[in-house]
Amino acid sequence: MNRSTQKFLYNGNETATTEHAAALIVAEAYRAVAERGRFLMALAGGNSPRILYKRLAQGVSAELLEHYELQLPDGWSKNTPALHQLPGKTWFFMGDERCVPIEHPDSNERMIMETLLQHSGIPKNHLVRMAGEKADTEEAAREYEAAIRSFFPIEESGASEKFPRFDLILLGLGDDGHTASLFADNSEALQEEMQWVIAVNAPFGKPPGKRLTLTLPVINHARNILFFTTGKTKSELAEKIFIEQEISVPASLVKPVNGKLFWFTAQS
Repeated sequence: MNRSTQKFLYNGNETATTEHAAALIVAEAYRAVAERGRFLMALAGGNSPRILYKRLAQGVSAELLEHYELQLPDGWSKNTPALHQLPGKTWFFMGDERCVPIEHPDSNERMIMETLLQHSGIPKNHLVRMAGEKADTEEAAREYEAAIRSFFPIEESGASEKFPRFDLILLGLGDDGHTASLFADNSEALQEEMQWVIAVNAPFGKPPGKRLTLTLPVINHARNILFFTTGKTKSELAEKIFIEQEISVPASLVKPVNGKLFWFTAQS
């Protein structure tokens, strides 16, 4: 597969940036269902995506889609319903997870359930969860890779076919430039070329501890990758990464093999 990446950067106030990102995700979801029968999306954890998940759960109007020049596929009415939520054939995956029980305040799954799944109309069993509570994190990583593989039959016909092709992967950005749970101090994780999911130790994470994460090749094989950041510090870092002024942080390694890369930077 030839590397062909289209990059887009959108920045603005928090409300406008959030609704634009939500509208784009909804449009991509309906396109995926029309073309491939389902929408497979990996979700980000942390604090930044909370407002985006709440907006996705609320739905977006036809007027909003039109405002951002986003079109639903032929056959999908733009007049009804009043708000377009994510289609029922959406399946959610997790980009990373902290190795804590689901009831823990730092659980990404808990945050996703509270902000998105409980209000979106998507069945709760359409979240393919990472077992962050499992004591054996290596086994948890293998089990999650097996779960992903059940959705993506991979042909052994070349390097480009060795990784899944998510319709969209949502990523956050840390102040230190990490994304998912890929940190600058873990070169082994950043250089992983075979596994889809790995267990990592994040001593400088917030909070520090063990985590599960998708690997860079999985991220880079997505059809669409969308970074969503909030706050001035992260917005400034995002812009430096976008123009390739900052190339030493893990997020700068996100370069779709053959897909689109969107940066949405929201400032309060």
